Amino acid sequence: MEKEDKKEKKEEKEVKKKKHIFLKFFIFIILLACSLYFYAKYLGVKGLVVKEYRINSEILSDNFDGIKIVHFSDLLYKSTVDLNDLKNIVNNINRLKPDIIVYTGDLVSDSKISNDDKEKIIEYLSNLNANIGKYIVMGENDYSYSEYEYVISKSGFTLLDNSYEEIYYKTNDPIYIVGLPSSIKEQVKLEDAFKFYNEEDRKYIICLVHDGKTIKYIDESSYEVDLILGGHSLNGSIDVPYYGALILDELSDKYYSEHYERGITNIYISSGLGTRKYKYRFNNKPSINLYRLKAQK
Repeated sequence: MEKEDKKEKKEEKEVKKKKHIFLKFFIFIILLACSLYFYAKYLGVKGLVVKEYRINSEILSDNFDGIKIVHFSDLLYKSTVDLNDLKNIVNNINRLKPDIIVYTGDLVSDSKISNDDKEKIIEYLSNLNANIGKYIVMGENDYSYSEYEYVISKSGFTLLDNSYEEIYYKTNDPIYIVGLPSSIKEQVKLEDAFKFYNEEDRKYIICLVHDGKTIKYIDESSYEVDLILGGHSLNGSIDVPYYGALILDELSDKYYSEHYERGITNIYISSGLGTRKYKYRFNNKPSINLYRLKAQK
């Protein structure tokens, strides 16, 4: 009888120990989930990272060797980005002393922007300094903002919409910047955007797009492009270690990560600055990209 009592007590202790371990584990999981939620909602969406890339090219002419391009995208103003954030973004871009600044769409999150906010956006974007020029394409959100073209024009940006710019720097040997519209809002007209194209005397070409779905038009064409810069995906907003991007949509298509190579083409997708429907970021801070072009012969 005494042995049975001892055995029962021992079993009770083991059960209590297991319950205690389970309770501690459960509390740990709850605290971890709350911590991750807090970080993704409040800390992950703030701050600014500068991602730097060196891009080598055998086509780039020597006069453009070493030029700096700053690329930013998806400000989505009024999502998790306010005027203080915008001011900080502008200051950080100007510190990089870019030769060219490009913006790849989705300026505002809500088309109902106050007049005061509109004027402040113009003021801050006007303060962006580029030695050569500032170029922009439209994202799907921009089509619903009635004053979009007014804002970007007053801010000193050149809108590229199925069109291109021939850029000269130091010599009469140019490069080209092409801009394509968001393919779900407007027809992509490659024949208009690439009117300059000369396969036998090809120059370095940069193509600006908003979303991955638009890149498919170039993929399926005969045009060779050296550098494609895009946005929209926010690189998935939440980047789960060993898994990857978590929040994606159809418009991102297969182009949502930081970098891809397709033959001679380098494709960079900005992680953006704001947020979309789910206002979270994890392991994926708001960022701007700096590219240094290097001529290789």
